[in-house]
Amino acid sequence: MTAGSDRPHYLLDQSVMSHYWTQQAVRHRVDELAVFGVLCSSMVTMDEGRFSARNKRDLGFITELYGSVFRWLPTDADVEKHAAHIRSALWKIGAGRGAQTTDIQIAAIALRHNATVVHNDTDFVTIQRAVPELRQLRVSPT
Repeated sequence: MTAGSDRPHYLLDQSVMSHYWTQQAVRHRVDELAVFGVLCSSMVTMDEGRFSARNKRDLGFITELYGSVFRWLPTDADVEKHAAHIRSALWKIGAGRGAQTTDIQIAAIALRHNATVVHNDTDFVTIQRAVPELRQLRVSPT
């Protein structure tokens, strides 16, 4: 289930997926990415999605979506190396606490699998300032 397509891979953060059903602009952009690329998830993005579930039905839907519909990007020892590098790079630019732990993990997974993080979260912009090779795409709900 790892990245193996020539099409671009997009790792979907919960900050954008939380607006998918309610904001037409977000839904349109994510659907557009699905046509040209591969929508992806990971252990961290799935857990963020599960945390947002409002009931057991939501939990089941989110688990199916992130676990079976999206391409799964696994974690491994290289992801930890990327996470350590990101945190160190943040400190070097004076933003050591400029990104949440989960966002650093998501960025590390994206780097490991050559994916673009799709989000609506300033943490990824900050991470990219420290680690320019991170590809990120901010999708705002408005």
